Amino acid sequence: MDFPAHIVPELLRWLTTALAALWLVIATRRMPRERLTESGFIHVLFGASIGVLLLWSLRAGVPPVFNFHLLGVTVLTLMLGWHFASLAVALALLGITLNGQAEWASFGINFLVMGAIPIALTWRLLQLVQRRLPHNFFIYVYINGFLAAGLSILAATGVGVGLLWLTGARTNAWLEYQYLPFFPLMVFAEALLNGMVMTLLVALRPAWVCSFDDELYINGK
Repeated sequence: MDFPAHIVPELLRWLTTALAALWLVIATRRMPRERLTESGFIHVLFGASIGVLLLWSLRAGVPPVFNFHLLGVTVLTLMLGWHFASLAVALALLGITLNGQAEWASFGINFLVMGAIPIALTWRLLQLVQRRLPHNFFIYVYINGFLAAGLSILAATGVGVGLLWLTGARTNAWLEYQYLPFFPLMVFAEALLNGMVMTLLVALRPAWVCSFDDELYINGK
């Protein structure tokens, strides 16, 4: 979901813009810049950004508040790492904003809800799985692909709905009637999309996926 500016209090818009800027500064400072010199990486980065931009452009809505669309951020995070995934999300959000499908005033809150939250959850789950569970192809795909994507959109939409309720933009009754019934459909669709894309990527283009290693997950298993 993304937020029209008029339903977000001005103080919240300024706060989330500052937090989004801080997130991007930290990501830029910590990103492994040597990857930018790798053959084809820039093409993968911009290609993934465009893919997410197109995905976010396909939307349904409950006017004038909600725009429903899948995120695809779990794929970005597993492909690029959290640093470059943050950059890719910013580029995709810039694209839909320039296209008039989102507003500049809500750039910060949209980035945090649609980008930072799914990125953080996906990356943290990846780290936990790598430390606690066997290095297995199916564990990687089903937990880091399917499950992480479902949890990511659940967290993102949950935070979005919570903000609307806390700020008084919409009542609890309105949210229960207009939005919450769509939660299961969104979670299932997001998990299925990201899981299928990750399965194809690690099978056909594993070099594009920074979090996947043939030696670790496949060879000798």
